[in-house]
Amino acid sequence: MSSECPQLGASLRCDRDRVDLPASRASGASQESPRDGAIEAGAPGEPLRPPDPPADGVARQLREQAQGALGELLRGFQSADPQGGDAASGGSAAGRRRLHAGLVTALMRLILLLYAEARGLLAGAPDGGAPLARLFEELEAERRGGSDLEHRHGAWARVAALSRALEGRGPGGARGGLCDPGAHPLLDGRPWLSDGALHRVLAALLVHDGAPVRYAELEVEHIGTLYEGLIAFDLEMAEGESMALLPSHVVVDLEALLDLTGGERLARLEAAADLKLGARLAAGVAAAGSVAELSQALARRASPRQPGRLARGTLYLQPGQLRRRAGSYYTPRDITRHVVERTLSPLLARAGRPPVPDEILSLAVCDPAMGSGAFLVEACRQLAAQLVAAWQRGGAAPRLAPEEPPLRRAMALVAERCLYGVDLDPLAVDLARLSLWLVVQDASLPPSSLDAKLRCGDSLIGAERADIGAFPAAAWSRGGPADVALERSGRRALSRRAPARRAPALAEGAARDAPERDGDAEEAELDAWMALWFWPSEGELAALAPGPDTFARYMAAARDPTDPRAALSRRIAEERRFLHWELAFPGAFDRPEPGFDAVIGNPPWVAYVGRAAQPIAPEVFNLYLRRNPAFHGYRSLHGLFVHRAASLLRPGGRLGLVIPTSVSDLDGYGATRRAHDALCAVDPDLPSFGSDAFEGVFQPCMGLLSTRLPPASPRPAATASWPLARSDLDGVSRRLLDRLGALRPLPAALFGERGFQTTAEDAERIRRADVPVPPYTCPIREGTDVGELIARAPRHHVDRAGVKGRFRKDEDWKTVRLLIRQTARYPIVALSDGLPFRNSILAGFCDATWSEFALLCYLNSSPVRWWHYTRHRDAREGMPQVKIAHLRAIPAPPPGRADLIGALDALGRELGPANAGLPAEARRHLDGVVASMLEMTEEERICVARWAAATPLPRPDG
Repeated sequence: MSSECPQLGASLRCDRDRVDLPASRASGASQESPRDGAIEAGAPGEPLRPPDPPADGVARQLREQAQGALGELLRGFQSADPQGGDAASGGSAAGRRRLHAGLVTALMRLILLLYAEARGLLAGAPDGGAPLARLFEELEAERRGGSDLEHRHGAWARVAALSRALEGRGPGGARGGLCDPGAHPLLDGRPWLSDGALHRVLAALLVHDGAPVRYAELEVEHIGTLYEGLIAFDLEMAEGESMALLPSHVVVDLEALLDLTGGERLARLEAAADLKLGARLAAGVAAAGSVAELSQALARRASPRQPGRLARGTLYLQPGQLRRRAGSYYTPRDITRHVVERTLSPLLARAGRPPVPDEILSLAVCDPAMGSGAFLVEACRQLAAQLVAAWQRGGAAPRLAPEEPPLRRAMALVAERCLYGVDLDPLAVDLARLSLWLVVQDASLPPSSLDAKLRCGDSLIGAERADIGAFPAAAWSRGGPADVALERSGRRALSRRAPARRAPALAEGAARDAPERDGDAEEAELDAWMALWFWPSEGELAALAPGPDTFARYMAAARDPTDPRAALSRRIAEERRFLHWELAFPGAFDRPEPGFDAVIGNPPWVAYVGRAAQPIAPEVFNLYLRRNPAFHGYRSLHGLFVHRAASLLRPGGRLGLVIPTSVSDLDGYGATRRAHDALCAVDPDLPSFGSDAFEGVFQPCMGLLSTRLPPASPRPAATASWPLARSDLDGVSRRLLDRLGALRPLPAALFGERGFQTTAEDAERIRRADVPVPPYTCPIREGTDVGELIARAPRHHVDRAGVKGRFRKDEDWKTVRLLIRQTARYPIVALSDGLPFRNSILAGFCDATWSEFALLCYLNSSPVRWWHYTRHRDAREGMPQVKIAHLRAIPAPPPGRADLIGALDALGRELGPANAGLPAEARRHLDGVVASMLEMTEEERICVARWAAATPLPRPDG
């Protein structure tokens, strides 16, 4: 922080950095005392589920209130400008995005100022260093005194003036406008917000249940979770009279709802707004004949955030797909601490002794999807603690000002020399810079020192110097011999050019001090090459696309500002935010072994296939497919980042990412694992963080920890899965699991998919009813209708004519012998009676060895259930499902015990047709027979019995 920041630089105090200096440890890795119920990072395999520390509780309540404050800002803007500015002009989506970004920025400035007030960072400012708190007190006093705040606009000018205190004090070069009060002309520079609206905004940010919000308890990382909560909304415009409804605050168009029939209205409300109505309210909604009657029927479900009806043309905040599309979620501190420590520990211990200061400060640590910088802040804390310990060991601490904490200086040095980051969201980059700046709080750290290290760009879209020597035929084509000929032609044309420049080999440590090369020229060439992947396929500029014969001239003209092709490539590069890693971070790449020493983070979790698939532009799809080997099988953004992160490491570098646990073992992620394993070797005990690590996300997650292999080293054979630590297994369980897993599986033909595959539109063609009501006359079962040896009467009926030819014939349903509940942690099976069922039920069949009665008993036995639950991670975590692949992996009895299948057949014929469940005595007999079939020892039988007693069947209704 520079001396030109008088208010913030006057009396900085340490951020209570939450870092304990490391105790003496052979590895030299940092060691923190467990606080707030945290689990130490050195215990692999144990899910990190500590009690919420107080700061997390404050952040959670503040996030909810900040979302309400964003709505107040929007309504305040709409009152000041009823036409909505350019946001409303022609229903412009781009205008709405700009306005949304401006409102979020304005609110984040208020939050950051309140954080600074609570930290004592505005000691030199008026009002005792708490100008916003003082302003709120004044407005509250005037409101209680009867002043009409709705027609006054003076208070916002005071906020704008205070916001300018951030300009020049936070890191410069920001593109998101967080530290630039002129970044959003629509909102900045005019008193648009009434004093009444500002009072409500400040009340939401400062008061919770009548008590002050405790900003002093927040850690700097919590600023990120507030931001992520705000971008979880899209800014939309009401096309008809609308209404926001609980529980999800979703806005529903009442006029469009009125056009539907009564039953269709209820289905639309449930599908769009997650709203289920009781019989009385449902009847009122179904019978409503006008918008007024419909809103009155829904009044008890109205959201307090947007009370009353929204007129046509009103702007509103809709819980949308933005955060889901971005895949961004706040990472809890316990996870960042664990992953960062296990990533950095081997680097700090690789010399076989505690590291010296220069070794620590020579490390280059990067987060390629940094968001608001939580992982970089944690890395700063841990490396700074190591640096202070190294100073203490060597007696060579730098000269410090009187009463200056060594840890503060250490954090400033680490932030300036060791940390790198990239994010596609400009405002997130601003937040990351500001978060590091706030947590360091050292006057020796110039704000501008973070600008070049924390960059705005697309980590996955960029070129390398080696790329530009060949014409990218794949940018336009889809594979085949013609592509090969096209690329050869391009290379021949380029061979007539002067040799491409190569980065000079720099001595270790000299890269940061090397004179700057002609970076602009290189960037222009890399931009030009990369732009060919996004070249317009239509219009006037399409004709300018270079081919192999003109490619050399195109590249030579890349720096010519008058060349229209060069201008287009620059524009594409700006719009796409190309990031060329070698040029962006010469300190890491211009050294004998280029790359980062560590890559850490929690990349976006976005899927491009399956039910949660997000849209992707064809040109981006083609680029990923051609340039990233992880983009095959189950295509995902996090898979792309796994390969990108691994490729950025230098030999011996460490990878530490938080990713969905399914990447470790699902067949669809095989390409991702192979792409990673071609570069890195995984640690033998990858940590599992469970299914509830992220608030509001039912997705098990893990830590991917690995080490970059030397270029010439032999690659390990590809593995079917990555090794998750299993602290839940004792020796008996582990041996039984391994032994059963070595047996041949049940025949694959015994299991299959037969259920009716419903779509979103089918919600209006299926009704819950115990008896048929035309046109819903065909009974259909779902998963919860299947119990242990019980097929309950169907509770739903389908309009068979409405689903047309997608419904199976009656004879197809009658070929199914067993109903297997899919939504369960282990097999739950009943005999089939030939009625139709949905895709939440899997089908079982029989063969010459396994009758349906024998298979019914075998699948419902405790030993088989134990194996399924223990073997398959997704049976234990998240939202479990029994899958066909799971069933086809169930071990069959050894051939020598197949004679006992007859005993199961007899038991099944006695119990199955009764459709009455499995009595306790029959359970003991069944489990004993199956245990004998599988040749289980007495201690193995006890192990399974204990598991069965602790893992009861699900309730019939769920």
